[in-house]
Amino acid sequence: MRIDKFLANLGLITRKDAKKIFKLGNIFINGEAIFNESQKINFGDEISFFDEIFNYKENYFLILNKPVDFVSSRVSEGGYPSVYDVIFDYPYQNLIEIVGRLDVDTTGLLLFTNNGKIIHKLINPKKNIFKKYLVKISKNLSEKDIEKLETGVIIDGNYRTKPAKVNILGEKKIELLIQEGKFHQIKKMLLAVENEVLELHRTQIGEIKIGDLEIGKYRELSQEEINYLENL
Repeated sequence: MRIDKFLANLGLITRKDAKKIFKLGNIFINGEAIFNESQKINFGDEISFFDEIFNYKENYFLILNKPVDFVSSRVSEGGYPSVYDVIFDYPYQNLIEIVGRLDVDTTGLLLFTNNGKIIHKLINPKKNIFKKYLVKISKNLSEKDIEKLETGVIIDGNYRTKPAKVNILGEKKIELLIQEGKFHQIKKMLLAVENEVLELHRTQIGEIKIGDLEIGKYRELSQEEINYLENL
């Protein structure tokens, strides 16, 4: 990739102004000053742009512990700010896309990447990748309710959900593992057993866990986590 394209993708320059900016001598690749905006860069290169350091990588992976009242979209919607406003200081935010969505009133693990193949794998229901949620509900589940959820319930008129896994955590609190990600799915599943979701928090996607990451904070994935995604 050309260095001017990389910097433009980051939102640092426009291709139109690149030639003028490069003449200033404040852009370096691996410590070497670059004056030609068409200079090619390679994965692993370190780019210094007016003393800010950026690493050119093939893949970028980020998880955010999403706060409530933020929309899972690149731009604000319905009066709610975008989750990209939460990661505003992540230097590569322009390069990454959201993997799936969380409802505006749902908190927890939200994954971002620039790797389209991995996005497709993670949202493909045929992969049977479990997502784990902590759910606060309006009343305790009966044994019959649990059996229905774990067998599959009818939502959206005629769709039967794939078998889920329910763990009782306490009074009106459950852990729910599902293999799909349909619109408002967990809320609809609980409605199917005459219950209601009061709070919803995603803690895990496959082997990727939110852990002790605080609400509103983000981190890049470890190499072990990246290896897991690449081997899906």
